[in-house]
Amino acid sequence: MPTLSIVTNLPKNQIPPNFLANASKLVSQILKTPELHVAVKIKAGQQMFWCNSDSLCGLGNLAGTGIYGLEKNKYYSSLLFDFLEKELGIPETRLYISFVEQKPSNVGIRGTTLEALIQ
Repeated sequence: MPTLSIVTNLPKNQIPPNFLANASKLVSQILKTPELHVAVKIKAGQQMFWCNSDSLCGLGNLAGTGIYGLEKNKYYSSLLFDFLEKELGIPETRLYISFVEQKPSNVGIRGTTLEALIQ
């Protein structure tokens, strides 16, 4: 269940109306995961300060199971940074994305764990 979470100081009214749908499609494509398993959220209008400035910036994470490693993360990073700069205007110099590997036993779903469902 990959989840992309973005926090930004971009005002909420400046988030494109189709941002979440486009982000979901992108995550589905780059992780080769059915879109019905992808979740995306954005927290806009947050008070943020980065490198001695309150200029436009963002923090994100992409969490999921079995999808990470150095080469994969470089690939994901390249596509996500391009997407977020085009969609939200956040420059790559003012954005961090953390890749969070989750064990299936630590992901709750449908009243059980992902590990129990895939066994």
